[in-house]
Amino acid sequence: MTSNIFKNLFLPGMILVAGIFLPACEKDAQFREFNYPAPVVTDFSPKQGYALSNVTIDGQDFGEVVGAVKVYFGNVRADTVRSVTGNKIVVQVPPKGITGVVTVEIFGKRDSIPQVFTFKASALLISMSKDKAQAGDEITLTGNNFGTDKSLVHVFVGAKEAEVLSVASEQVKFKVPDALPGSVTLVVDGQRLIGQYLLINAEKLTGILFGHSGSWSNNPATMIPAAVDGNLNTYIDGPTATGYVGYDMGEGKAALLKSVRYVPRSGNAARMVGGQIRAANDPSLSDYVVLYTIAAAPPNGVYTDAQISTVNSYRYIYYYSPAGNCNIAEIEFYGK
Repeated sequence: MTSNIFKNLFLPGMILVAGIFLPACEKDAQFREFNYPAPVVTDFSPKQGYALSNVTIDGQDFGEVVGAVKVYFGNVRADTVRSVTGNKIVVQVPPKGITGVVTVEIFGKRDSIPQVFTFKASALLISMSKDKAQAGDEITLTGNNFGTDKSLVHVFVGAKEAEVLSVASEQVKFKVPDALPGSVTLVVDGQRLIGQYLLINAEKLTGILFGHSGSWSNNPATMIPAAVDGNLNTYIDGPTATGYVGYDMGEGKAALLKSVRYVPRSGNAARMVGGQIRAANDPSLSDYVVLYTIAAAPPNGVYTDAQISTVNSYRYIYYYSPAGNCNIAEIEFYGK
């Protein structure tokens, strides 16, 4: 009897005590309250720009956690916040940005200034009037959003700057410089637009294709014709580590090489490092000279241009691979 009375009194008391202390213990162990200060935006620059350009925002209380920061251009949120420090944010203008106020949001707290960011439509290069020219010829580049300020427009052929003759919203005209062949680059207010390859006082060289025979596993799709078929997805895969491919200009003929363009086998660009552009006049190739050596792995999927400096003409012009099974997707030779 006494035992039952004790149980009836003790258990409710224990439950009451647990009810008093347990919530407090749980809150202390599992909940921490942080009072983050609101960000303060004081300025940003530049005040106008293009999609994917960088904007620097100045202020304070930005913290250093990139993932906590959201930046809006008007009502469009930026996809990429590049860096955050206590008083500076570097953010990339969103691809589909709009003109509007720049707003910073950190942990739900926002700030902005009345100054708006002006979103400018990106320039677009569509076509080039010709891809073969003589020095002094005029070429027209066609596209969109070039503007009309000639001082903001520059044209390069390879590394050589050309004279810009006129600028309109959809056309830029330039004079072909006395330079080696190269890709045309149009720069519009800092935007770099890569155009076609321009042959200057030169032509694409062809002849009798020659090189090593066979391929790895005797696959006909990876023999030497794959390097000159114009298809960046096909490639040479030689039967041995060394290999070569090029053109024989023909008996009694020779060419003055001015430049080459090449593309590596996708995913195997490192195998082109150390590759050489060679030239020879003897059918045995024993008198070869090295005109150019590839010093770094070229990018995948695009042509890399290389200028050749020589005053001599040769019957045989070819790419030689000392290793890597001659893994090359495309090779082109240009000259006279």
